[in-house]
Amino acid sequence: MVEDRKLYMALALVALLSTAGLMISGGSENPSKSFIGVCVRAEKSYSILFNSTHTLLVPKPLEVGVVYTVTGQIKRTENGLRISGRYSISPSPLRPAWLEEVDGAYWFREGKYYVLTPDWVELGKPLGVQKGSLVKVLGVKYGSKFYPVDVLRAESPSRTLRNGMPALITGTVLGTFGANNRVVLWNGSEKLYVYLPHGQRLERGLRVEILGRVRVTSRVNVYVDDIGDVRKLGYPRAVPINQTSTGAIGEGRCLVLRVMKSGLVVNCTKLKLRGVWARTGDVLDVRALNTGSSLVCLECNVALPREALPNGICNFHEGDFSKISGRVEWVKRYGNGFGLANVTSGNCWVLLKLPKSLGVEVKAGTVVTAYGVFTTYRGMPAFQVSSGDDICSGKC
Repeated sequence: MVEDRKLYMALALVALLSTAGLMISGGSENPSKSFIGVCVRAEKSYSILFNSTHTLLVPKPLEVGVVYTVTGQIKRTENGLRISGRYSISPSPLRPAWLEEVDGAYWFREGKYYVLTPDWVELGKPLGVQKGSLVKVLGVKYGSKFYPVDVLRAESPSRTLRNGMPALITGTVLGTFGANNRVVLWNGSEKLYVYLPHGQRLERGLRVEILGRVRVTSRVNVYVDDIGDVRKLGYPRAVPINQTSTGAIGEGRCLVLRVMKSGLVVNCTKLKLRGVWARTGDVLDVRALNTGSSLVCLECNVALPREALPNGICNFHEGDFSKISGRVEWVKRYGNGFGLANVTSGNCWVLLKLPKSLGVEVKAGTVVTAYGVFTTYRGMPAFQVSSGDDICSGKC
């Protein structure tokens, strides 16, 4: 029984050392050993194998990330294990139990390779799979790097937005923020704030596919390391201007109803139009992007200047926009600064409202042209404008 127990313990010790990749088969003076390890460094004249606990210096170049079996005379030194005599070495089909798995997304930038978990696990060599791929890698940690031996799984990049992880995102460029290389992207459900490499930019309205790293704060930020990770998909097909949703391009002909600091009020949509200069009454041909809060011109031009509009003084309809033109019959100014001018053309007339805030004076006997909206004043037909620029008195 005692002899059987000693034999059992000896076999267990050999199994343990074998699992560690180091098998002793000789005396301490001139040992003969078998070593299984992963190549973690390869130079012209030597390589280093590692088995999670010991390193072995091999006097020949090997391939990093390959498991090797070394058999021969190996001795222990202060700097690790060394080959002290004849030896043989060959790639090993074994996958030792001490190998570890890392699960995450493959990433590389500036000549370095990583698996994001979302921690940055630096790799000792590239994996040979698509950037952003979801991977499970088998290997060993040595120093500050993880040396991959095998890729157990490789899947397409994720389209799910996870903090600290890469994602493949498709969307429409709504505009920039802060600088030209920072763009707002609409992915169909929310705005993403994309940081491109310095000096890069994307055109408004362009649909793109972006591979970038996600960081979630009070908003979703996406960091693109290389402009090669951006694929341009072209512009979406335009729809009627009054049928656009966020990220869509609309086309149509629009009448400018009012000019405001925040944009133009037009008759073709409830959104304000930005990115073009025009006057109240001008007719525009519009191709614009819906950014969610406004329409931003991609290509907008004056198709019909307001001077070409017909005189609508005889077509009174409360609430309608129009151009009126006629002779001023009389002007009345009240003590609070508010004024009225009777503008007559043929058998038609309206009362032109002249609030003090307009800063405009008209004189009886002059010809006035105005662009605004029909309204009433004490039950009488009247006309109001939104700006002093929309009244032209005398030679226009």
